Amino acid sequence: MLNPPDTGNLPEKVIATASEWFVRLSAEECTPADHQAWQAWLAASPLHQHAWQRIELLNQQFGQFDQAAGFRALSTPLFRRRRTVLKSFAFVLTAGVSAALIQQLPLQVWTADQRTAVGQRRQITLEDGSQLSLNTDSAVDISYNNQIREIKLRRGEIYIATHADPHLPARSLVVSTPAGRIVALGTQFSVYWSNDRAHIHVSQGSVRLEPALAANLTTIVPAGMSSTLDAHRASIPTAMPTQQHAWMDGMLYADNMRLEELIAALARYQPGFLSCDPAVGTLRISGAYPLSDIERSLSAIERVLPVRTERRTAYWTRIIAR
Repeated sequence: MLNPPDTGNLPEKVIATASEWFVRLSAEECTPADHQAWQAWLAASPLHQHAWQRIELLNQQFGQFDQAAGFRALSTPLFRRRRTVLKSFAFVLTAGVSAALIQQLPLQVWTADQRTAVGQRRQITLEDGSQLSLNTDSAVDISYNNQIREIKLRRGEIYIATHADPHLPARSLVVSTPAGRIVALGTQFSVYWSNDRAHIHVSQGSVRLEPALAANLTTIVPAGMSSTLDAHRASIPTAMPTQQHAWMDGMLYADNMRLEELIAALARYQPGFLSCDPAVGTLRISGAYPLSDIERSLSAIERVLPVRTERRTAYWTRIIAR
């Protein structure tokens, strides 16, 4: 059997797009125009070609499978909790596979101390009284010792309301990411890991950002401000977007937002693929959208914009022009 393809060096967005193309080309209603568009996408970047080769290699490991069996497998709680498998290798929509797919999920997500499924949110009280909230599809490790209170963000997004440390001497509370550390300075803040960067939004107090490869280049982010941290530097803090933490209440607010941005945000809470046709992606929209009922949110979008929802499978949804 071929070794499972390694997608670790490819951007998640590229993998997801390649997977979406696989589904489109596998559909019975695939048109010559679809093939031409796919070829144009493939030729646009070596990364696209690399991602496509990885998905084809994984597909070869399994051959042809029964579609209904694939849907049954993807309906189980196990697959609902393993969005990475679905997002990265969409051909499982037509495959009845289990163990070979499970091994594609990053080990650190499987072994995380706390994690959430797609669409799930969870709040945890830490041993020092701090409150930790996990957004959809997130995973963390929690490590408290005599020197430090550390939360390792493996995936997704968290919100922390820190509590005074009862331990003496008091320990720093730190969120660790591959890009670097976020040190809490008596605060409430969120960290979202995406595209090899940590996106930090501070509600109260302040945090100190320490890049992994330049820890001396620290940046203080005060309340009401946001910053992005990569391994080399932190961006200059800017005003935090309004309603940035509305997900804590199960809502997403759009204020003259591009449709493609809104759909990308909603897609984080929907198992499978939810995307937006570029032809309508620049349309602007405002409103409040419930994260626990994505179908309701999509219906609301259809009522105010000249778009409709196209569904090719139970796990493939696209917003297109009406």
